[in-house]
Amino acid sequence: MRTKLVALAAAATALTMGLSGCGSDSSSNSGSSSKGGTISSQMIFGGPPEFKTRTDGIPGLEKNYGVTFGKYTVTDTGGPVTVNALKRGQVDAVDLFTTDPAIKANDFVILEDPKANFAAQNIVPIVSKDKATAGVKTVLNGIQAKLTDDGLGTLIGQVQNDKKDPADVAKGWLTENGLDTTGTGAKGVTLTVGSANFPENVILAEIYAGALTAQGATVKTKLNIGSREKYYPALKAGSLDLFPEYTGTILQYIDKTATATSSDDVYAALGKALPANLVALDQAEAQDSDAVVVTKETADKYKLKTIADLAKKN
Repeated sequence: MRTKLVALAAAATALTMGLSGCGSDSSSNSGSSSKGGTISSQMIFGGPPEFKTRTDGIPGLEKNYGVTFGKYTVTDTGGPVTVNALKRGQVDAVDLFTTDPAIKANDFVILEDPKANFAAQNIVPIVSKDKATAGVKTVLNGIQAKLTDDGLGTLIGQVQNDKKDPADVAKGWLTENGLDTTGTGAKGVTLTVGSANFPENVILAEIYAGALTAQGATVKTKLNIGSREKYYPALKAGSLDLFPEYTGTILQYIDKTATATSSDDVYAALGKALPANLVALDQAEAQDSDAVVVTKETADKYKLKTIADLAKKN
């Protein structure tokens, strides 16, 4: 795991160094940088590849707020490349997760989303139905009941700021919450647990894997797979059995016509949208929503409080 993290850090550094030359013009967001345009049309937006085309990504910002950016630069999924690009002024606005400790540490500003472009993003385990035994459900739902927004922020900070291994952070959280006790609740079940390639998701996968292993399950992990386009087909096909997901984004990925925004409505819609071989277990109180984030300097300069302010004339 440590080897993977070193490799990821090296890749992130290389990508950061090349950001100034890797921006890509968005086909739907080719706003002019000339004076007289909107604030956003003169900005460079940074985010992961999928945000450029995702329903609640760039298309959603344009549809719901009339916001179009002059340029889209591919960074990473809420990670150090995105944070550093914003800090260094290589991009003007970014997609970050609300629990990211870098937001507070750098005095970044989250623009309010009054039209709920970003639906509720409660953490939820998606598991293959044939692996969702009573014991597996008990273990995972027990974890879900303990996850909080503040707790997630602390865990992410330990990985991103303190450079701790996600597996060690997960183990410490399980011990702290009394969920590392050995037992036989999941004995006889074999699962492959996957994660996306950003710290929080890796930590959650390690938490799930550690708790299930303690309860007798045979667990393999496939971590840092990448974006949803890469891992969801594997989950649907059964080569992955368990994945930590976020209710709103997985719902909109499966059903691009979904309109639910509240936690309960999104969760209910997700249960109906999932293929027959997958099931969503309990959603956690904890949410980690996407957010449009700018520096304090940018917010002050343009008097930005909400996403809608980006559509104002400059």
